[in-house]
Amino acid sequence: LQIKILYGGTCHGQCSRVRNVVYMSHATNNTSSNRTKSSKNLGDDDADPLLESTIDQIAGSRGMSNSSWTTRGLFRRKSNADASQNQTSGIDRLSSPEFWKKPHYRFATDDALIYLDHRSSVLHRVNVVNVTVTERCLSSGSDHGTLSITGHVGEFLAQVFGMDTPIINQMMYGIRSNDGKYRNGHLVNVESKEHWTWRRKQMEFYDDGDVFSWLSRKFGIVSLSVLTFFLLTSVTSVIVRVLTTSGVVLMFPVFTFFRLLGVPGADERLLGLSYPWIGRARNAVIRRRVHPPAHLIAAHGAKIFLFYLMYEACQAAWSAVLYGKSIPSGLQIYIFGFCMIWEYYAMVFCRSALSVHFFPRILLFYFVLYHVYFLSMPYPWLEVALVPWFLFLVQAMAYSIIALEVPAAARGAMSIECPREVYNRLAWAEWSATVPQIYSLFLPLNSRHTPLYDREVSDVAEDTSASA
Repeated sequence: LQIKILYGGTCHGQCSRVRNVVYMSHATNNTSSNRTKSSKNLGDDDADPLLESTIDQIAGSRGMSNSSWTTRGLFRRKSNADASQNQTSGIDRLSSPEFWKKPHYRFATDDALIYLDHRSSVLHRVNVVNVTVTERCLSSGSDHGTLSITGHVGEFLAQVFGMDTPIINQMMYGIRSNDGKYRNGHLVNVESKEHWTWRRKQMEFYDDGDVFSWLSRKFGIVSLSVLTFFLLTSVTSVIVRVLTTSGVVLMFPVFTFFRLLGVPGADERLLGLSYPWIGRARNAVIRRRVHPPAHLIAAHGAKIFLFYLMYEACQAAWSAVLYGKSIPSGLQIYIFGFCMIWEYYAMVFCRSALSVHFFPRILLFYFVLYHVYFLSMPYPWLEVALVPWFLFLVQAMAYSIIALEVPAAARGAMSIECPREVYNRLAWAEWSATVPQIYSLFLPLNSRHTPLYDREVSDVAEDTSASA
């Protein structure tokens, strides 16, 4: 099945229908010459005897002569005389071969059929059905239907997000077997090369059953959403820890380059004081001469390279393992990007106790809501749903700063000595030239800083009189 969408309302009449594509060939008295030209019209460089034999068989089974008719599935080829007769009878450009050289979508119940070339399609006698559908038909159900407010919004969003989602749902729910059951499907966007696949069992999974099946399915979806939140936020926090601790090592070669250029103020002591886990270690390497200082820089650079490759691999692997169905291209990048945004935000701005307790919980709530919508249907409007999710994320960030962080900073809950109101206190000593281990990211917060003016101080006179 080949689909082409008509935009702009330029088509008149019944535009959403099956098209019989007419191919012209130059009919001559020489049958072999006619066959050779027919093969070239099919897209082959040279005449193919096997291809011509198959065309003869198809034409003979349909009661046609090869000199006037050759067929390729539902694609038709006629002689010049027949073609001009059809042109006068109303065949328009929507049934021309030029119009169907590159359709918008290709669909098949077998994956291999989508990628067959012209020759293989003829040899295997594959029927190709060409369908044109208007944008108005997809939004209102008719070529000349009246659009509601939601229809106008849908056509506007289609200009931004494309037609992939409505076409996929049309193929999923519209093409079924004779007994009404779902069928396997493969759909390809010819322009973007995206490929979507679904199975009949996957479609039957989303059908409503009894109450117990519905509850168990929703419980599994919520559990999978929480697990996905844990995995994505954990790997994002690990890569952020690596980038903030080892990534700063790249500043030392930059400052060395600045000194070679004679830039004033490019002193490495400033970097050593700002990042003591790198500066003190580098000073010790220079002082003891165990190995060159460049080895320390190269070791941290290799660590960054390895962890970032692992982070990128998680995006591809976990999207396939956790979601288990076709998703829009780049969707996992958006989801991981959201996680990266709120991880850096929490590291920089979430310092008060209220903000630390509120922000992760509201993120979990939004994340689960999106994934419940994501996992409850075969192919929902995933890209469109990213927009309100992002807006809610921005709203939560703004609320945390305005309503929670600013009042906490005004009352002195955070200070230079203790930049966070709540923190994790370790039971062992850590060297000042190191940073906490990665596993400390998963330790719960166990301490809270109390400002000096908020501490309860007992009256010395009352304590003296009580003891007397």
